[in-house]
This record gives sequence, C-alpha cells and structure tokens, in this order.
Amino acid sequence: MLGDLQKALSRAEKYEAEDFTRAANLLLVSQFIYADRPVHRDSYFLISAHVDYFRNLFEAIGWSLIYQPDEAYIGVVPQGDERVMKLRLDESLLLLCLRQLYEQTLENFEIQDGKAFITTDSLLRLYENLTGKEIPNETRLKEILSLFSRHGIVERGKADETDPKNIPLKISPVIRQVVVEDYIGQLEALCDIDGTDAGDDLNEQENTDETA
Repeated sequence: MLGDLQKALSRAEKYEAEDFTRAANLLLVSQFIYADRPVHRDSYFLISAHVDYFRNLFEAIGWSLIYQPDEAYIGVVPQGDERVMKLRLDESLLLLCLRQLYEQTLENFEIQDGKAFITTDSLLRLYENLTGKEIPNETRLKEILSLFSRHGIVERGKADETDPKNIPLKISPVIRQVVVEDYIGQLEALCDIDGTDAGDDLNEQENTDETA
C-alpha cells in the first residue's frame, strides 16, 4: 500500500501523505462523509480524486468503499458477514421508519439535494402508527438520534422556540445503504418482537448503483 500511496502522491500536487491519512481516518470514524459539510469537504474531494487508491486501501482491511458523486457522499461499509449493524429494537424500528419517510418524501418529489426534511414529531407519529409500540422517551430519542448522526444517517437541526421538542431532521440518502430493500417486511417482523431490550441485526443494503 505504501507504493500505491507514493503513486497517488505523485499525482496530487497539493496533498501530503498526512492528508491521505487524515481523510481515511475521518471516513472510518464518520462512516459517511459529505461534500456539503465544511468539516468533511477537504477529505471528500481528496478521496473522490483518488477513489481507486482508497477503495483498495479499505478493501485490504475488509471494508467496501461507496462513492456516490451525484449525491455528493462517500462511505465505507463492512464486507461479507460483518455487513450488519447491531441495534436494539427501538433503534432498528426508528431506522426502518426513517427509510419509510425517506421513500415517502421521494415519492412526493420533496427531496432536496438528495435529503428528506422531516421532524421528530412526524418520525414518532409514524413509529407509533406502524409499530403500535410506545414511543421512546425524550432522553432515549436523543441517544438514538446521536447514534444515527454519528454514522451520517441524519442531521439534526435547531428546534423552534415555540416547539422545542420537535427537532428538525435531514435524512441522508445513505439511509438506502444501511436499510435493505425489503424494509417493510423487516418492520413487520420486528413489530412482532416483544421487549425493548431485544438485540437485532439489521442488514445493510449493498449499493448496486455504486459508481467511481
């Protein structure tokens, strides 16, 4: 890999080896990075300019690189049997509801820059209607949203002062990478599970439209 790095550096006049290391670390920590986020921007464009190098780098450690230039994001997901997210039941159900809301927004032609704009009220309303289960309390919901935010699945906005508990959310298109196509079937299956502490494996969808 050092030889590949030297070749990449020879074609990248404005970058140093440390920049490649920083970009790779940021992608591993964040899992998905975006061109429109200032903290991600430099690393996004470095990786997008050297996709083959980074794809080979991550494949060597058992990860697959996802590059979606049309939606301006790059991500990494584990390969093979490791390609799952270990989630608790309420996390799995909320993730599936996010996918449902994303698809509804897409069908209504309301997607903006690849993202679906919703609120926690609409998310919890769908959760309650589809699952018949008690919604997570405020503290638990914030924990789950923090988890999803760390993985680049959602972005949280600032709630209006008149409705401080109704948090604006942006659902990233990467929701389609982490929730498989038969998400409705998964949602129905999980709704039959009793207990909020049950652990679930939610398979990540392989990106069949990946481009480089």
